[in-house]
Amino acid sequence: MNWEELKSEGDVAVKKVCDGLEKRGINVGKSIMSQFGTDEDIPVYDSLGNKLFWISVKSVPGNTTDPKKLPPGYKGWMCGEVESKQWIYPPTVIIWYCLKSNVAWGAITPKRPSTEWFIYPDRYGIIKDQRKSYLSGKTYYIYPSYCVPVERIISKDEVIEYTKQLSSL
Repeated sequence: MNWEELKSEGDVAVKKVCDGLEKRGINVGKSIMSQFGTDEDIPVYDSLGNKLFWISVKSVPGNTTDPKKLPPGYKGWMCGEVESKQWIYPPTVIIWYCLKSNVAWGAITPKRPSTEWFIYPDRYGIIKDQRKSYLSGKTYYIYPSYCVPVERIISKDEVIEYTKQLSSL
């Protein structure tokens, strides 16, 4: 895999999740840029075309088949850098999608402030992003990110049901 393929992984995951939600009758749209300059991966609309909320999609490397079993070294499933402006108007749902295994799972964003999720690492510049550094030829560090502990993870079916309920209110 090269750097461009790494960057396109996210686009592929968003498209697959978007297609799956659409097949289940959920009115979704294409990724949009927010007023904060962050992308909202999958906006969800009501029947009149009014945006109700948005879903964040995270692609997962490797071959994850059981999201309750974290890969070695993981403390939880990362879902966004703490300093990202996306948290001004956060996603309602986070969906992780493993391209290799075609397994999806998710989490419902808690009302803030909340201690349901944690921040890892606790500061910038201490943990090297091995994959990104290797593929780019530059050194990258992992930014402090919100992480979801496995006990807060829900199944793909639960994500779909929750999304259907919210989109039909």
